[in-house]
Order: sequence, then C-alpha cells, then structure tokens
Amino acid sequence: MHRDLPELARARSRGVPASVYLVVLFWVGQFCMLTAERALMDSGDDTSFLAPRAIVATVGVAISIGIGLLLKRQAGHSWSVRLSTALLLALAGAVLHSGVNFSVFHAFMPKENWSQATFPAYFAAVVQWFWAYCAISAMLLSGVYGAELREGERHMAELRHLAHTAQLRALQYQLNPHFMFNTLNSIASLISSGRSDCAEQMVENLSDFLRAALVIDPSDDMPLAREIELQSLYLSIEALRFSDRLRVTIDVPEALRKVQLPSLILQPLVENAIKHGVARSDRTTEIEIIAAREDGGVRLTVRNTVANAAREAAAGHGIGLANVARRLLVRYDQDCGFMSGVDAEGRFAASFVIPAGARNA
Repeated sequence: MHRDLPELARARSRGVPASVYLVVLFWVGQFCMLTAERALMDSGDDTSFLAPRAIVATVGVAISIGIGLLLKRQAGHSWSVRLSTALLLALAGAVLHSGVNFSVFHAFMPKENWSQATFPAYFAAVVQWFWAYCAISAMLLSGVYGAELREGERHMAELRHLAHTAQLRALQYQLNPHFMFNTLNSIASLISSGRSDCAEQMVENLSDFLRAALVIDPSDDMPLAREIELQSLYLSIEALRFSDRLRVTIDVPEALRKVQLPSLILQPLVENAIKHGVARSDRTTEIEIIAAREDGGVRLTVRNTVANAAREAAAGHGIGLANVARRLLVRYDQDCGFMSGVDAEGRFAASFVIPAGARNA
C-alpha cells in the first residue's frame, strides 16, 4: 500500500536538478540578447564574435552552477548569512566573468578587444554582470529554499507515515494477548472438563489461525473475503467449546467480497460476541456477520443474541470495541460511523462503514 521510503529517496536522487535547466536557459537568453543587440548596432555580416561569446556563456553556466552548489552548502544558516553569501558570490562571479570575457575575446579578437580594454570599461562590465549574477543568485537561492521546503514537507509526511504505521501496529498488537488469553482459557476449560479430543482439535485450529494471522502486516488492508476466512477459522476454534450453543450466520454478497478493509478489524467484534454472547448464556447464541452497501461505502456488522443477564455488560465499550473505533479513525482519518449497542431486536450489534474510496483492491 505504501511506497518504500528508501525507494522514494532513490527516486528523488535521479535526474538533473531543475536549477541546472534554469541556469542554462538564463545564459542561452543572455547569448541571444547580446547577439541581437550586436546585430542591431552593427549592420555588417561579421560573425567572428559568436564563438567567443558562446565560450563566455558556457563559462557563465559553470560559474552559476558553482554558485548554486555553494548556496546549497549554506543550508541551516540564517537568512541574513545566506543572503550575504549570495551577494558576495554574485560579486565574485561578476569579477570572474568579466575577466574571462576579456581573456576569451582578446584571444579571438585581440586588436578590437585591446582598443576597448580600459579600467572604466572593465568596471562597467563588472557592474553589468554583477546585476546578472544577482538575478542568478536570487533565482538559485529561491530554488534552494523551495527544495528545502519540499524536503521538509516530504520528511514530515514520512514521519507521519511512520507514526501512523506504528500506531496501527500498536493497536493491532494490543489485541494479541487478549485473544491468546481467551483461546488458551477455552483450551484449559476443555481439558478440565475431560474433553481432550476437542482440546486437541482446538490447538490444531489455533495453530492454523496463528499461522495465517501472524504473517499479516497490521498496517495493510485485505479483501473482505480473506477477513471472513480468518474469522470463520477463529469461530471454528470457539465452536469446539460451545458446539451446542453457537450458531454462525455469514451474509456477505459476492459483489462485496473484494472490498478492502484493515486486516483483522472484525476480530475484536467477533471476540466480543463470544465473550458477552455465548460465554454468558446457557442458550444457543447466534452470531451474524453482515455486509451491505450503504451510501458512502459498505457497512459491516457483527451482531449476536444476548441473554438478559448479559445485556448490561455487553452494552459497554471495552478495549476491543474502542480499539476498532480507533483503528478506523487512524486508518481512514474520518468518522466511519462506528456504532455498538443493543438494537431494537434485543441483539447486541457493532458496525462501521468502509468508505467508498476503499472498496477496490
């Protein structure tokens, strides 16, 4: 269900950073603008300046990428420090770029370049390129800041995911000792009553159930059909103890068997029906597991007949029911319409709605 976090990190590390494309685009624009300006000022067909200008633009790309790398190394510093660093790098880039510009044009066009080689001209070039590198530094600094924000958001999302998974696991594992206590108590009761054959069969059924249940990741979802299989296996364990007082009815339409729901979410409800229904009654108790479509999703209900003497206890909201309500809230981050209590027919019912977005595998 959730993408592996190392895989996300590898995916983010692949590819060329967007800042490199922006830098290249900036200098291609500079090259085109200066070339157009030269063409408008000089009506001749001299193109000798194109090669040195292309070399200078390439150097500008290299200097800009270097500025970007240095700005990234300022992560964690205050904004005043980072802004001061950006201005100093812009000045250094302008001085270096102006020197490279003079050297390259002097190599290609020595006479024309030397006639314009004055200190005021060099100072004017530094000022001109300083503003250009200020724009580049601002663009790169904003890009670094945006990347840090996105990384921070991703980090927070990963932390929320880990906390979410840990909470789901804690809620699921909270039930395991409770389930084991109930089952082992049933086995002990069978042995003490001399029903060793039934106790042996229950141990085998318990082994089958644990083999199937313990490999399930509590943070994963599973199809309703698989959930029903596991609950049927669990009920087969309790049926050995209450063979003459337990009747199970499962009403799950075929069309709903692929609905995805949190793994073993019905387990506490079925255990609750055993504890407050079958164990507290000397009459036959019917447990029903029902799935039905409802506006906004699929409602799942576990209900059972309750003896009069057990109704008050069954109406409580114990650890099992509270656990289910909490797991649903954590998993779907919304009210799933969880309800429990004695209905109009005198049966205890616990039900909730799986949201429509979680229906399909």
